[in-house]
Amino acid sequence: MNTPESNTTSSAAPDSGSIFVPQLSSHNDCITCRVIGSGAFAATGIYALRMARPSAPGSIVGKRIMGGLGVCFLVASALRWRM
Repeated sequence: MNTPESNTTSSAAPDSGSIFVPQLSSHNDCITCRVIGSGAFAATGIYALRMARPSAPGSIVGKRIMGGLGVCFLVASALRWRM
């Protein structure tokens, strides 16, 4: 009996024109978008850091989580401004 093999390979090389090469986009936001985006991240980070202060209500674990989130949002603000 003849059974077709499922693991056959083709000896033909693909065309160099048919290979998909992703290109980096050179999209730059306007200054207003960068200011608003960075400002929103910074404001959220500052708010989270204020909620992590010792006199704020809440548990110690919650304050540490808010402090970590505050730092992350401030870093995101700086990254958003630079991109």
